[in-house]
Amino acid sequence: MLDLLKKLCLIDGTSGDEDNVRQFIISQIDGFCDYRTDNLGNIICFKKGKNRPLRKVMLDAHMDEVGLIITSVTSDGFLKFKTVGGIDTAALMFRKVKINGKINGVIGGKPIHLIKGDARKKLPEADSLYIDIGCSCKEDALKNVNIGDCGVMESEFTLCGDNVKSKAIDDRIGCAVLIELLKSNSEYDFYAT
Repeated sequence: MLDLLKKLCLIDGTSGDEDNVRQFIISQIDGFCDYRTDNLGNIICFKKGKNRPLRKVMLDAHMDEVGLIITSVTSDGFLKFKTVGGIDTAALMFRKVKINGKINGVIGGKPIHLIKGDARKKLPEADSLYIDIGCSCKEDALKNVNIGDCGVMESEFTLCGDNVKSKAIDDRIGCAVLIELLKSNSEYDFYAT
């Protein structure tokens, strides 16, 4: 299951942009259960078991991950963004990001030597940060990204002893468990979403 978890975690899928995650999950469960995708993109599965339970049982996990959405581009080529999901500013500072699965960048802000007084002791506001993708002007940046494009934090899938470090582990591990359950023989009928 570790290999499955790794594959799931390394797929980018910010909230509202989970198509690649959804297609991967479908490729894993196809032929093992009945499923459909609703208008919101949720995969709704029914697994026939050996017995019918007294009550309906549903298990669920979510496919999306926290990320960023590009909101504007400055005249000097920096990307302004909003967070998608709850991300603490401290977790954003100087992080590598990937936009649309192909454009590398790093989150930056005002250099410490330009910050005065007590402001040096505080975390900057998230809206004062930007993504640097190596462009020197707005026109060059817009050749690579569009307003509304999504980005995710860059992260490797790493084993640390018995622990795993990765982006999107919440809740791709739940997705991995559901995939394994849907592929196995079940004692009782259940739904998974």
